[in-house]
Amino acid sequence: MDAAKQSQLEQMDADAFEARKDLELHLDEWQAKDVAVWWKRWYMRAGHKRLGRILVGLAGKFEEKKGE
Repeated sequence: MDAAKQSQLEQMDADAFEARKDLELHLDEWQAKDVAVWWKRWYMRAGHKRLGRILVGLAGKFEEKKGE
């Protein structure tokens, strides 16, 4: 992989980290429409796959808490 592509991927990872922090900060107060706006705000910088992984990861945490 060339250096430019590697740098781009690293930036997307960093943006995904920021997107996750943004989502977690507001998760208890947001509704689905707010998550849609969040997605639109972040998908060009972090990518759909990374955002999807964030949502699936959070869903897994909610399922774990529900089963306790």
